[in-house]
Amino acid sequence: MSPSPKVLRLPFLRRNGARKTLLLALVATVAAALGLGGSLLSSAAPSTYSLWAGTVVPQTPADPEQAAVELGTRFTTSQAGQVTAIRFYKSATNTGTHTGSLWDASGRRLATVTFTGESQSGWQQAKLATPVNVQASATYVVSYTGSGHYSDDQNYFAGGANHKSGPLTATAGLYTYGTGYPVNQWRASNYYVDVVLSVNGATSSTTSTRPPTSTTSSTSSTSTNPPTTTTSTRPPTTTTSTKPPTSSTSTKPPTSTTSSSSTTPPVVAAANCVGAANTPGGPDPWGGCWPGPQNTGYPHGLPGDTRKPVTLTTYTGPTTITSCGVVIDSKIVNQTILIQAGNGTTSSATPCVTIKNSLVKGVIFAEQSNYGPTLVQDTEIAPPDLPWWENLGRSNVFAYRVNSHGGEGVIKCDTNCEAKDNWVHGMNLGGVYHYNAFGGNGTNNFRIEHNYASCGDWSVTSSPGGDAGCSAVIGFYGDYGPIQNLTINRNYLASTFDVSSAGINRQAGYCLNPGYYPGKPYPDTKNISVTENVFARGGSGKCGVFGPSNSLNGVGQPNGDVWSGNRYNDGTTIARPEE
Repeated sequence: MSPSPKVLRLPFLRRNGARKTLLLALVATVAAALGLGGSLLSSAAPSTYSLWAGTVVPQTPADPEQAAVELGTRFTTSQAGQVTAIRFYKSATNTGTHTGSLWDASGRRLATVTFTGESQSGWQQAKLATPVNVQASATYVVSYTGSGHYSDDQNYFAGGANHKSGPLTATAGLYTYGTGYPVNQWRASNYYVDVVLSVNGATSSTTSTRPPTSTTSSTSSTSTNPPTTTTSTRPPTTTTSTKPPTSSTSTKPPTSTTSSSSTTPPVVAAANCVGAANTPGGPDPWGGCWPGPQNTGYPHGLPGDTRKPVTLTTYTGPTTITSCGVVIDSKIVNQTILIQAGNGTTSSATPCVTIKNSLVKGVIFAEQSNYGPTLVQDTEIAPPDLPWWENLGRSNVFAYRVNSHGGEGVIKCDTNCEAKDNWVHGMNLGGVYHYNAFGGNGTNNFRIEHNYASCGDWSVTSSPGGDAGCSAVIGFYGDYGPIQNLTINRNYLASTFDVSSAGINRQAGYCLNPGYYPGKPYPDTKNISVTENVFARGGSGKCGVFGPSNSLNGVGQPNGDVWSGNRYNDGTTIARPEE
Protein backbone atom coordinates (compact mmCIF):
# COMPACT_ATOMS: atom_id res chain seq x y z
CA MET A 1 0.00 0.00 0.00
CA SER A 2 1.32 3.40 -0.93
CA PRO A 3 1.84 5.88 1.85
CA SER A 4 -0.84 8.52 2.25
CA PRO A 5 0.03 11.87 0.70
CA LYS A 6 1.06 14.57 3.08
CA VAL A 7 -1.63 17.14 3.65
CA LEU A 8 -0.80 20.70 4.57
CA ARG A 9 -3.12 21.71 7.40
CA LEU A 10 -3.43 25.39 8.17
CA PRO A 11 -4.88 26.94 11.30
CA PHE A 12 -8.18 28.82 10.95
CA LEU A 13 -7.55 32.40 9.81
CA ARG A 14 -8.69 34.68 12.61
CA ARG A 15 -9.03 38.45 12.50
CA ASN A 16 -5.66 38.91 14.10
CA GLY A 17 -3.05 40.97 12.28
CA ALA A 18 0.05 39.11 13.52
CA ARG A 19 -1.44 35.66 12.97
CA LYS A 20 -2.75 36.70 9.51
CA THR A 21 0.63 38.05 8.47
CA LEU A 22 2.39 34.91 9.66
CA LEU A 23 -0.10 32.69 7.88
CA LEU A 24 0.19 34.52 4.56
CA ALA A 25 3.95 34.32 4.75
CA LEU A 26 3.67 30.58 5.39
CA VAL A 27 1.33 30.12 2.41
CA ALA A 28 3.70 32.05 0.15
CA THR A 29 6.66 29.96 1.32
CA VAL A 30 4.84 26.70 0.68
CA ALA A 31 3.56 27.89 -2.68
CA ALA A 32 7.06 28.83 -3.73
CA ALA A 33 8.34 25.41 -2.61
CA LEU A 34 5.65 23.72 -4.71
CA GLY A 35 6.51 25.88 -7.76
CA LEU A 36 3.11 27.59 -7.79
CA GLY A 37 4.32 31.19 -7.55
CA GLY A 38 1.60 33.49 -6.28
CA SER A 39 -1.34 31.71 -7.87
CA LEU A 40 -2.56 30.37 -4.52
CA LEU A 41 -3.11 33.92 -3.36
CA SER A 42 -4.44 36.08 -6.20
CA SER A 43 -3.85 37.18 -9.81
CA ALA A 44 -2.16 40.49 -10.62
CA ALA A 45 -4.39 43.51 -10.15
CA PRO A 46 -5.68 45.08 -13.40
CA SER A 47 -3.83 48.13 -14.73
CA THR A 48 -5.72 51.20 -15.90
CA TYR A 49 -4.75 53.47 -18.77
CA SER A 50 -5.97 56.61 -20.47
CA LEU A 51 -4.68 58.49 -23.49
CA TRP A 52 -3.89 61.73 -21.69
CA ALA A 53 -2.71 62.28 -18.15
CA GLY A 54 -4.70 64.38 -15.74
CA THR A 55 -1.95 67.01 -15.90
CA VAL A 56 -2.36 67.60 -19.66
CA VAL A 57 -3.91 70.95 -20.63
CA PRO A 58 -4.87 71.65 -24.27
CA GLN A 59 -3.23 74.57 -26.05
CA THR A 60 -6.73 75.72 -26.99
CA PRO A 61 -8.88 74.77 -24.00
CA ALA A 62 -11.92 76.75 -25.22
CA ASP A 63 -12.83 77.15 -28.89
CA PRO A 64 -15.17 80.13 -29.45
CA GLU A 65 -17.78 78.07 -31.28
CA GLN A 66 -21.10 77.86 -29.46
CA ALA A 67 -22.94 75.26 -31.51
CA ALA A 68 -24.18 71.95 -30.13
CA VAL A 69 -21.73 69.30 -31.27
CA GLU A 70 -20.61 65.74 -30.58
CA LEU A 71 -16.82 65.53 -30.20
CA GLY A 72 -14.78 62.38 -30.16
CA THR A 73 -11.51 60.47 -30.47
CA ARG A 74 -10.92 57.44 -32.67
CA PHE A 75 -8.70 54.91 -30.90
CA THR A 76 -7.47 51.33 -30.79
CA THR A 77 -6.02 49.17 -28.05
CA SER A 78 -3.22 46.63 -28.43
CA GLN A 79 -4.65 44.61 -25.53
CA ALA A 80 -8.16 43.42 -24.83
CA GLY A 81 -9.74 44.89 -21.72
CA GLN A 82 -12.69 46.84 -20.43
CA VAL A 83 -13.59 50.50 -20.82
CA THR A 84 -14.80 51.51 -17.38
CA ALA A 85 -15.19 55.29 -17.75
CA ILE A 86 -15.22 58.20 -20.21
CA ARG A 87 -13.19 61.40 -19.77
CA PHE A 88 -12.94 64.78 -21.48
CA TYR A 89 -11.19 68.08 -20.88
CA LYS A 90 -13.51 70.94 -20.02
CA SER A 91 -12.99 74.69 -20.08
CA ALA A 92 -14.82 76.97 -17.66
CA THR A 93 -17.03 78.19 -20.54
CA ASN A 94 -17.98 74.67 -21.67
CA THR A 95 -21.19 74.60 -19.67
CA GLY A 96 -24.41 72.60 -19.75
CA THR A 97 -25.06 68.87 -19.55
CA HIS A 98 -22.46 66.55 -21.07
CA THR A 99 -23.17 62.99 -22.16
CA GLY A 100 -20.41 60.52 -23.03
CA SER A 101 -20.69 57.63 -25.50
CA LEU A 102 -18.57 54.70 -26.64
CA TRP A 103 -19.04 53.44 -30.23
CA ASP A 104 -17.71 50.64 -32.37
CA ALA A 105 -16.28 51.28 -35.83
CA SER A 106 -19.66 50.78 -37.51
CA GLY A 107 -21.29 53.55 -35.47
CA ARG A 108 -23.09 51.27 -33.02
CA ARG A 109 -23.35 52.85 -29.57
CA LEU A 110 -21.91 50.49 -26.96
CA ALA A 111 -22.46 52.58 -23.84
CA THR A 112 -23.56 56.01 -22.69
CA VAL A 113 -23.23 57.97 -19.46
CA THR A 114 -24.17 61.44 -18.21
CA PHE A 115 -21.48 63.44 -16.43
CA THR A 116 -22.46 64.62 -12.96
CA GLY A 117 -20.66 66.59 -10.29
CA GLU A 118 -18.39 68.28 -12.81
CA SER A 119 -15.70 70.71 -11.70
CA GLN A 120 -15.61 74.16 -13.27
CA SER A 121 -12.76 73.16 -15.57
CA GLY A 122 -10.17 70.46 -16.10
CA TRP A 123 -10.53 66.76 -16.79
CA GLN A 124 -13.98 65.30 -16.13
CA GLN A 125 -14.67 61.59 -15.68
CA ALA A 126 -17.88 59.53 -15.59
CA LYS A 127 -17.97 55.84 -14.70
CA LEU A 128 -19.96 53.50 -16.93
CA ALA A 129 -22.71 51.57 -15.20
CA THR A 130 -21.44 48.41 -16.91
CA PRO A 131 -17.88 48.15 -18.23
CA VAL A 132 -17.61 47.46 -21.95
CA ASN A 133 -15.33 44.70 -23.26
CA VAL A 134 -13.05 45.91 -26.06
CA GLN A 135 -10.95 43.74 -28.31
CA ALA A 136 -7.30 44.09 -29.25
CA SER A 137 -6.66 45.79 -32.63
CA ALA A 138 -10.33 46.79 -33.06
CA THR A 139 -11.25 50.44 -33.69
CA TYR A 140 -13.53 52.40 -31.35
CA VAL A 141 -14.72 55.99 -30.93
CA VAL A 142 -15.27 57.74 -27.61
CA SER A 143 -17.28 60.98 -27.66
CA TYR A 144 -19.22 63.49 -25.62
CA THR A 145 -21.89 66.07 -26.40
CA GLY A 146 -21.27 69.73 -25.69
CA SER A 147 -22.67 73.17 -26.41
CA GLY A 148 -19.53 74.93 -27.56
CA HIS A 149 -16.29 76.25 -26.11
CA TYR A 150 -14.79 72.77 -26.30
CA SER A 151 -11.06 72.05 -26.37
CA ASP A 152 -9.62 71.95 -29.88
CA ASP A 153 -5.94 71.71 -30.80
CA GLN A 154 -5.58 71.76 -34.58
CA ASN A 155 -2.89 69.81 -36.47
CA TYR A 156 -2.54 67.39 -33.55
CA PHE A 157 -2.97 64.39 -35.84
CA ALA A 158 -1.49 66.07 -38.93
CA GLY A 159 0.49 63.93 -41.34
CA GLY A 160 -0.87 60.68 -39.93
CA ALA A 161 0.52 61.34 -36.44
CA ASN A 162 -1.00 59.42 -33.57
CA HIS A 163 -0.81 59.49 -29.79
CA LYS A 164 -0.04 56.38 -27.71
CA SER A 165 -0.33 55.68 -24.03
CA GLY A 166 0.20 52.12 -22.85
CA PRO A 167 -1.96 49.88 -25.03
CA LEU A 168 -4.08 52.81 -26.26
CA THR A 169 -3.51 54.66 -29.54
CA ALA A 170 -5.50 57.74 -30.60
CA THR A 171 -5.56 58.20 -34.39
CA ALA A 172 -8.03 61.05 -35.06
CA GLY A 173 -10.29 63.66 -33.55
CA LEU A 174 -13.89 63.54 -34.83
CA TYR A 175 -17.05 65.61 -34.60
CA THR A 176 -20.59 65.95 -35.88
CA TYR A 177 -22.98 68.82 -35.28
CA GLY A 178 -25.89 68.01 -33.04
CA THR A 179 -25.61 64.53 -31.56
CA GLY A 180 -24.75 61.12 -32.92
CA TYR A 181 -21.78 59.11 -34.16
CA PRO A 182 -18.99 61.60 -35.00
CA VAL A 183 -17.33 61.03 -38.39
CA ASN A 184 -16.02 64.43 -39.50
CA GLN A 185 -12.46 65.70 -39.15
CA TRP A 186 -11.30 69.30 -39.13
CA ARG A 187 -7.65 70.21 -39.64
CA ALA A 188 -6.41 67.12 -37.83
CA SER A 189 -7.87 68.48 -34.57
CA ASN A 190 -7.75 66.81 -31.17
CA TYR A 191 -10.77 67.42 -28.92
CA TYR A 192 -9.36 65.66 -25.83
CA VAL A 193 -11.99 62.97 -25.34
CA ASP A 194 -10.66 59.90 -23.53
CA VAL A 195 -11.43 56.56 -21.89
CA VAL A 196 -10.30 54.66 -18.83
CA LEU A 197 -9.19 51.20 -19.96
CA SER A 198 -8.66 48.34 -17.53
CA VAL A 199 -6.45 45.44 -18.65
CA ASN A 200 -4.94 42.47 -16.83
CA GLY A 201 -1.18 41.93 -16.76
CA ALA A 202 1.72 44.03 -17.92
CA THR A 203 1.58 46.19 -21.00
CA SER A 204 3.99 48.00 -23.24
CA SER A 205 5.61 51.26 -22.24
CA THR A 206 4.10 54.54 -23.31
CA THR A 207 5.27 56.09 -26.58
CA SER A 208 3.86 58.72 -28.84
CA THR A 209 4.35 60.34 -32.20
CA ARG A 210 2.59 63.36 -30.68
CA PRO A 211 3.34 65.28 -27.57
CA PRO A 212 0.97 66.06 -24.80
CA THR A 213 0.17 69.72 -25.07
CA SER A 214 1.13 70.53 -21.53
CA THR A 215 2.47 68.67 -18.54
CA THR A 216 1.35 71.11 -15.87
CA SER A 217 -2.03 72.39 -14.91
CA SER A 218 -3.49 74.93 -12.55
CA THR A 219 -7.02 73.57 -12.93
CA SER A 220 -8.56 70.87 -10.85
CA SER A 221 -9.82 67.57 -12.18
CA THR A 222 -12.58 65.27 -11.05
CA SER A 223 -10.73 62.19 -12.22
CA THR A 224 -10.46 59.56 -9.51
CA ASN A 225 -8.41 57.18 -11.62
CA PRO A 226 -5.51 59.02 -13.22
CA PRO A 227 -4.10 57.54 -16.41
CA THR A 228 -0.55 56.55 -17.08
CA THR A 229 1.64 59.59 -17.65
CA THR A 230 2.66 59.99 -21.27
CA THR A 231 5.91 61.36 -22.58
CA SER A 232 6.90 62.94 -25.87
CA THR A 233 9.83 64.70 -27.45
CA ARG A 234 7.69 66.56 -29.95
CA PRO A 235 7.18 70.25 -29.30
CA PRO A 236 3.66 71.59 -29.25
CA THR A 237 2.45 73.03 -32.55
CA THR A 238 1.37 76.65 -32.60
CA THR A 239 -1.89 76.96 -34.46
CA THR A 240 -4.72 79.37 -35.06
CA SER A 241 -8.21 78.08 -35.61
CA THR A 242 -10.18 78.82 -38.71
CA LYS A 243 -12.42 76.04 -38.00
CA PRO A 244 -15.97 76.49 -37.97
CA PRO A 245 -18.88 75.23 -36.78
CA THR A 246 -22.19 74.42 -37.14
CA SER A 247 -20.46 76.83 -38.40
CA SER A 248 -15.70 74.79 -37.74
CA THR A 249 -16.53 77.73 -36.79
CA SER A 250 -18.90 71.84 -39.86
CA THR A 251 -21.09 70.21 -38.49
CA LYS A 252 -17.63 71.53 -36.16
CA PRO A 253 -16.14 73.09 -37.40
CA PRO A 254 -14.84 76.41 -34.56
CA THR A 255 -13.75 79.79 -35.47
CA SER A 256 -10.82 81.01 -33.49
CA THR A 257 -8.41 80.25 -30.73
CA THR A 258 -8.20 83.82 -29.49
CA SER A 259 -11.80 84.87 -29.11
CA SER A 260 -14.58 84.04 -26.68
CA SER A 261 -17.35 84.93 -29.12
CA SER A 262 -18.62 83.19 -32.24
CA THR A 263 -19.86 84.78 -35.44
CA THR A 264 -21.81 81.72 -36.47
CA PRO A 265 -25.56 81.64 -36.01
CA PRO A 266 -27.66 79.45 -33.77
CA VAL A 267 -29.76 76.79 -35.42
CA VAL A 268 -33.01 78.30 -36.66
CA ALA A 269 -36.04 76.91 -34.89
CA ALA A 270 -38.37 74.81 -37.01
CA ALA A 271 -41.26 77.10 -36.10
CA ASN A 272 -39.68 79.82 -38.22
CA CYS A 273 -39.50 77.72 -41.38
CA VAL A 274 -41.32 78.98 -44.45
CA GLY A 275 -42.48 76.57 -47.14
CA ALA A 276 -42.50 72.82 -47.58
CA ALA A 277 -39.84 70.43 -46.34
CA ASN A 278 -36.64 70.39 -48.36
CA THR A 279 -37.37 73.68 -50.10
CA PRO A 280 -35.45 76.96 -49.58
CA GLY A 281 -36.39 78.14 -46.10
CA GLY A 282 -38.45 75.01 -45.37
CA PRO A 283 -37.85 72.42 -42.66
CA ASP A 284 -34.64 70.41 -42.83
CA PRO A 285 -34.35 66.84 -41.48
CA TRP A 286 -32.72 67.89 -38.18
CA GLY A 287 -35.36 70.15 -36.64
CA GLY A 288 -34.18 73.40 -38.22
CA CYS A 289 -34.81 75.26 -41.46
CA TRP A 290 -32.92 75.13 -44.71
CA PRO A 291 -31.36 78.42 -45.80
CA GLY A 292 -33.80 80.42 -47.89
CA PRO A 293 -35.25 83.88 -48.42
CA GLN A 294 -36.24 84.48 -44.78
CA ASN A 295 -32.94 83.52 -43.12
CA THR A 296 -30.24 84.57 -45.61
CA GLY A 297 -29.29 87.88 -47.17
CA TYR A 298 -29.83 91.17 -45.41
CA PRO A 299 -32.72 91.10 -42.89
CA HIS A 300 -35.71 92.97 -44.20
CA GLY A 301 -38.65 91.66 -42.24
CA LEU A 302 -39.82 88.67 -44.28
CA PRO A 303 -42.20 86.24 -42.53
CA GLY A 304 -40.23 83.79 -40.44
CA ASP A 305 -37.15 86.01 -40.21
CA THR A 306 -36.20 86.41 -36.55
CA ARG A 307 -33.35 88.81 -37.31
CA LYS A 308 -33.76 92.53 -36.75
CA PRO A 309 -34.57 94.28 -40.05
CA VAL A 310 -32.07 96.83 -41.34
CA THR A 311 -32.41 99.93 -43.49
CA LEU A 312 -29.84 100.09 -46.28
CA THR A 313 -27.98 103.22 -47.30
CA THR A 314 -25.60 103.66 -50.21
CA TYR A 315 -21.98 102.68 -49.61
CA THR A 316 -19.52 105.44 -50.52
CA GLY A 317 -16.28 103.94 -49.21
CA PRO A 318 -13.46 102.30 -51.16
CA THR A 319 -14.27 99.26 -53.29
CA THR A 320 -10.62 98.20 -53.50
CA ILE A 321 -9.69 97.65 -49.86
CA THR A 322 -5.96 97.88 -49.12
CA SER A 323 -5.96 98.10 -45.32
CA CYS A 324 -7.69 96.16 -42.57
CA GLY A 325 -10.41 97.38 -40.26
CA VAL A 326 -13.07 98.09 -42.89
CA VAL A 327 -16.64 97.24 -41.83
CA ILE A 328 -19.45 97.55 -44.37
CA ASP A 329 -22.75 97.32 -42.47
CA SER A 330 -26.31 97.90 -43.74
CA LYS A 331 -25.21 99.21 -47.12
CA ILE A 332 -26.09 98.93 -50.78
CA VAL A 333 -22.81 98.38 -52.61
CA ASN A 334 -23.20 99.04 -56.32
CA GLN A 335 -19.80 97.71 -57.37
CA THR A 336 -17.47 94.76 -56.91
CA ILE A 337 -15.46 94.68 -53.68
CA LEU A 338 -11.80 93.68 -54.07
CA ILE A 339 -9.90 92.85 -50.88
CA GLN A 340 -6.13 93.35 -51.09
CA ALA A 341 -5.22 93.45 -47.40
CA GLY A 342 -4.62 90.95 -44.64
CA ASN A 343 -3.89 90.89 -40.92
CA GLY A 344 -1.99 87.61 -40.76
CA THR A 345 -4.79 85.60 -39.12
CA THR A 346 -7.02 82.87 -40.47
CA SER A 347 -10.16 83.07 -38.34
CA SER A 348 -13.60 84.56 -38.81
CA ALA A 349 -13.28 85.91 -35.27
CA THR A 350 -10.43 88.21 -36.32
CA PRO A 351 -11.56 89.60 -39.67
CA CYS A 352 -9.60 92.10 -41.72
CA VAL A 353 -12.75 93.07 -43.65
CA THR A 354 -16.36 92.59 -42.52
CA ILE A 355 -19.38 92.86 -44.80
CA LYS A 356 -22.73 92.31 -43.09
CA ASN A 357 -26.44 93.15 -43.40
CA SER A 358 -25.84 94.45 -46.90
CA LEU A 359 -26.72 94.09 -50.58
CA VAL A 360 -23.70 93.81 -52.88
CA LYS A 361 -24.45 94.31 -56.58
CA GLY A 362 -21.13 92.88 -57.65
CA VAL A 363 -18.74 90.23 -56.40
CA ILE A 364 -16.58 90.00 -53.29
CA PHE A 365 -13.11 88.79 -54.17
CA ALA A 366 -9.95 88.18 -52.12
CA GLU A 367 -7.52 86.23 -54.25
CA GLN A 368 -4.34 85.68 -52.26
CA SER A 369 -3.99 83.47 -49.20
CA ASN A 370 -2.44 86.33 -47.19
CA TYR A 371 -5.51 88.54 -47.72
CA GLY A 372 -8.34 88.64 -45.20
CA PRO A 373 -9.86 87.10 -43.25
CA THR A 374 -12.95 88.33 -45.06
CA LEU A 375 -16.16 87.81 -43.09
CA VAL A 376 -19.42 88.04 -45.04
CA GLN A 377 -22.66 87.45 -43.15
CA ASP A 378 -26.36 88.22 -43.56
CA THR A 379 -25.65 89.67 -46.99
CA GLU A 380 -27.11 89.31 -50.48
CA ILE A 381 -24.66 89.04 -53.38
CA ALA A 382 -26.36 89.66 -56.72
CA PRO A 383 -24.19 90.75 -59.67
CA PRO A 384 -26.40 92.31 -62.37
CA ASP A 385 -24.35 90.76 -65.18
CA LEU A 386 -21.91 87.87 -65.70
CA PRO A 387 -18.66 88.91 -64.00
CA TRP A 388 -15.24 87.39 -64.55
CA TRP A 389 -14.86 86.34 -60.92
CA GLU A 390 -17.00 84.10 -58.77
CA ASN A 391 -19.67 85.73 -56.62
CA LEU A 392 -17.63 85.17 -53.46
CA GLY A 393 -14.06 83.90 -53.05
CA ARG A 394 -11.35 82.95 -52.96
CA SER A 395 -9.00 82.63 -49.97
CA ASN A 396 -9.48 83.11 -46.23
CA VAL A 397 -13.19 83.79 -46.74
CA PHE A 398 -15.98 83.02 -44.25
CA ALA A 399 -19.60 83.15 -45.42
CA TYR A 400 -22.63 82.84 -43.14
CA ARG A 401 -26.28 83.32 -44.12
CA VAL A 402 -25.39 84.67 -47.55
CA ASN A 403 -27.95 84.75 -50.39
CA SER A 404 -25.83 84.40 -53.54
CA HIS A 405 -27.57 84.43 -56.92
CA GLY A 406 -27.04 85.73 -60.43
CA GLY A 407 -23.55 85.98 -61.89
CA GLU A 408 -21.54 82.80 -61.54
CA GLY A 409 -23.28 82.14 -58.23
CA VAL A 410 -20.47 80.09 -56.82
CA ILE A 411 -18.79 80.48 -53.46
CA LYS A 412 -15.29 79.35 -54.37
CA CYS A 413 -12.25 78.55 -52.25
CA ASP A 414 -8.54 78.01 -52.78
CA THR A 415 -7.55 77.81 -49.13
CA ASN A 416 -8.96 78.32 -45.64
CA CYS A 417 -12.68 79.00 -46.08
CA GLU A 418 -15.98 78.22 -44.47
CA ALA A 419 -19.50 78.45 -45.86
CA LYS A 420 -22.46 77.79 -43.60
CA ASP A 421 -26.20 78.42 -43.80
CA ASN A 422 -26.00 80.00 -47.25
CA TRP A 423 -28.46 79.88 -50.17
CA VAL A 424 -26.75 79.66 -53.57
CA HIS A 425 -29.08 79.47 -56.58
CA GLY A 426 -30.38 81.09 -59.78
CA MET A 427 -27.15 81.76 -61.72
CA ASN A 428 -26.70 83.61 -65.02
CA LEU A 429 -26.12 81.06 -67.79
CA GLY A 430 -23.80 82.61 -70.34
CA GLY A 431 -20.43 82.55 -72.06
CA VAL A 432 -18.54 79.29 -71.71
CA TYR A 433 -18.60 79.12 -67.93
CA HIS A 434 -18.70 75.83 -66.02
CA TYR A 435 -20.86 76.46 -62.97
CA ASN A 436 -20.92 75.22 -59.38
CA ALA A 437 -22.66 76.48 -56.27
CA PHE A 438 -19.55 75.66 -54.21
CA GLY A 439 -16.17 74.50 -55.41
CA GLY A 440 -12.58 75.14 -56.32
CA ASN A 441 -9.79 74.25 -58.73
CA GLY A 442 -7.18 73.36 -56.15
CA THR A 443 -8.55 73.59 -52.61
CA ASN A 444 -7.22 73.02 -49.11
CA ASN A 445 -9.35 73.49 -45.97
CA PHE A 446 -12.90 74.31 -46.98
CA ARG A 447 -15.88 73.59 -44.80
CA ILE A 448 -19.29 73.54 -46.49
CA GLU A 449 -21.99 73.15 -43.87
CA HIS A 450 -25.80 73.28 -43.99
CA ASN A 451 -26.25 75.18 -47.24
CA TYR A 452 -29.08 75.01 -49.77
CA ALA A 453 -27.37 74.76 -53.15
CA SER A 454 -28.72 74.40 -56.65
CA CYS A 455 -27.25 74.58 -60.14
CA GLY A 456 -29.23 74.56 -63.37
CA ASP A 457 -32.15 76.67 -62.15
CA TRP A 458 -30.94 79.55 -64.29
CA SER A 459 -32.34 83.00 -63.48
CA VAL A 460 -30.97 84.58 -66.65
CA THR A 461 -29.70 83.19 -69.95
CA SER A 462 -27.32 85.42 -71.90
CA SER A 463 -25.78 83.89 -75.06
CA PRO A 464 -24.29 80.76 -73.54
CA GLY A 465 -21.65 78.87 -75.50
CA GLY A 466 -22.18 75.24 -76.37
CA ASP A 467 -20.11 74.10 -73.39
CA ALA A 468 -21.68 76.36 -70.76
CA GLY A 469 -23.52 74.70 -67.91
CA CYS A 470 -23.23 73.03 -64.52
CA SER A 471 -20.20 70.93 -63.75
CA ALA A 472 -21.63 69.94 -60.36
CA VAL A 473 -23.62 71.59 -57.61
CA ILE A 474 -20.56 71.13 -55.40
CA GLY A 475 -17.51 70.54 -57.56
CA PHE A 476 -13.76 70.37 -57.01
CA TYR A 477 -11.14 69.88 -59.70
CA GLY A 478 -7.40 69.48 -59.22
CA ASP A 479 -6.28 71.93 -61.89
CA TYR A 480 -3.92 74.12 -59.85
CA GLY A 481 -3.43 72.22 -56.60
CA PRO A 482 -4.55 69.15 -54.63
CA ILE A 483 -8.10 68.76 -53.34
CA GLN A 484 -7.79 68.01 -49.62
CA ASN A 485 -9.21 68.67 -46.17
CA LEU A 486 -12.82 69.30 -47.18
CA THR A 487 -15.88 68.91 -44.95
CA ILE A 488 -19.18 68.69 -46.83
CA ASN A 489 -21.92 68.17 -44.26
CA ARG A 490 -25.71 68.47 -44.16
CA ASN A 491 -26.16 70.35 -47.42
CA TYR A 492 -29.07 70.18 -49.83
CA LEU A 493 -27.98 69.65 -53.45
CA ALA A 494 -30.33 70.06 -56.42
CA SER A 495 -29.90 69.87 -60.20
CA THR A 496 -31.40 68.34 -63.38
CA PHE A 497 -34.15 70.92 -63.44
CA ASP A 498 -34.27 70.63 -67.26
CA VAL A 499 -33.65 67.18 -68.72
CA SER A 500 -35.04 67.95 -72.13
CA SER A 501 -32.80 67.29 -75.11
CA ALA A 502 -32.08 71.03 -75.25
CA GLY A 503 -31.35 71.43 -71.55
CA ILE A 504 -29.70 68.28 -70.32
CA ASN A 505 -26.22 69.40 -71.34
CA ARG A 506 -26.67 72.47 -69.15
CA GLN A 507 -27.35 70.37 -66.05
CA ALA A 508 -24.87 68.84 -63.62
CA GLY A 509 -23.41 65.48 -64.66
CA TYR A 510 -23.11 64.68 -60.95
CA CYS A 511 -24.54 66.79 -58.15
CA LEU A 512 -21.27 66.27 -56.26
CA ASN A 513 -17.77 65.99 -57.64
CA PRO A 514 -15.64 65.65 -54.47
CA GLY A 515 -12.36 66.07 -56.32
CA TYR A 516 -11.11 62.71 -57.61
CA TYR A 517 -10.64 63.36 -61.31
CA PRO A 518 -8.20 61.24 -63.35
CA GLY A 519 -6.55 63.29 -66.05
CA LYS A 520 -6.24 66.44 -63.93
CA PRO A 521 -2.76 67.64 -62.87
CA TYR A 522 -3.76 66.81 -59.27
CA PRO A 523 -6.16 63.87 -59.66
CA ASP A 524 -6.24 62.50 -56.11
CA THR A 525 -7.99 63.64 -52.94
CA LYS A 526 -7.17 63.49 -49.24
CA ASN A 527 -9.29 63.89 -46.09
CA ILE A 528 -12.62 64.53 -47.83
CA SER A 529 -15.57 64.10 -45.46
CA VAL A 530 -19.02 63.86 -47.09
CA THR A 531 -21.69 63.26 -44.46
CA GLU A 532 -25.47 63.56 -44.05
CA ASN A 533 -26.09 65.48 -47.26
CA VAL A 534 -29.50 65.42 -48.97
CA PHE A 535 -29.61 64.99 -52.76
CA ALA A 536 -32.75 66.09 -54.61
CA ARG A 537 -33.70 63.48 -57.20
CA GLY A 538 -34.64 66.10 -59.80
CA GLY A 539 -35.75 65.34 -63.34
CA SER A 540 -33.17 62.57 -63.77
CA GLY A 541 -34.33 60.77 -60.62
CA LYS A 542 -30.74 60.71 -59.36
CA CYS A 543 -29.88 64.39 -58.79
CA GLY A 544 -27.24 64.65 -61.52
CA VAL A 545 -27.58 63.46 -65.09
CA PHE A 546 -25.41 60.44 -64.30
CA GLY A 547 -25.85 60.15 -60.54
CA PRO A 548 -25.61 61.93 -57.19
CA SER A 549 -21.81 61.75 -56.86
CA ASN A 550 -18.77 60.33 -58.52
CA SER A 551 -15.99 58.62 -56.58
CA LEU A 552 -14.19 60.23 -53.67
CA ASN A 553 -10.95 58.49 -54.58
CA GLY A 554 -9.36 55.74 -56.63
CA VAL A 555 -10.20 52.15 -55.76
CA GLY A 556 -8.28 51.03 -52.69
CA GLN A 557 -6.95 54.55 -51.98
CA PRO A 558 -9.32 56.13 -49.45
CA ASN A 559 -6.67 58.60 -48.17
CA GLY A 560 -8.75 59.51 -45.13
CA ASP A 561 -11.93 60.12 -47.17
CA VAL A 562 -15.30 59.49 -45.48
CA TRP A 563 -18.78 58.90 -46.94
CA SER A 564 -21.58 58.50 -44.39
CA GLY A 565 -25.29 59.20 -43.96
CA ASN A 566 -25.93 60.67 -47.43
CA ARG A 567 -29.38 60.15 -48.91
CA TYR A 568 -31.93 61.27 -51.46
CA ASN A 569 -34.68 63.66 -50.43
CA ASP A 570 -37.09 60.73 -50.22
CA GLY A 571 -34.87 59.16 -47.52
CA THR A 572 -33.21 56.51 -49.71
CA THR A 573 -29.62 55.89 -48.61
CA ILE A 574 -26.91 56.59 -51.17
CA ALA A 575 -24.08 54.06 -51.04
CA ARG A 576 -20.51 55.26 -51.21
CA PRO A 577 -19.66 55.79 -54.88
CA GLU A 578 -16.68 53.85 -56.21
CA GLU A 579 -14.63 54.37 -59.31
